[in-house]
Amino acid sequence: MNLLNLTNKVDVLEELKKGNTDVLKGMSPVQALQYGLALQGEVGQVEESPINDEAVNKAMLDRMADTGIKERLIKQIEEEKKVTS
Repeated sequence: MNLLNLTNKVDVLEELKKGNTDVLKGMSPVQALQYGLALQGEVGQVEESPINDEAVNKAMLDRMADTGIKERLIKQIEEEKKVTS
C-alpha cells in the first residue's frame, strides 16, 4: 500500500465518521464493507454478524441438491481421486 492509498483510506474513514456515506459510492461492495469494518474497529463497536453461517450452509446444500450439482461434484471428486491413485 502506498502513501496515497493510506491517505485516501484515512480520508474515507474520516468522512464516514462524519456520516458521509457518499464516499462509498463507486466502490466495490467488498471494499465498502472493508471500510465499514475498519470504522467499526476504530470506534470499538464491532458487532456479531446477524448472518447464521449454519443456516447459509444448509441452504446452499439444499440448493445444490435441488439442482443436482452436489451429485456431479461428488462424482467428479471421486473420479479425480481414482485418476490420482
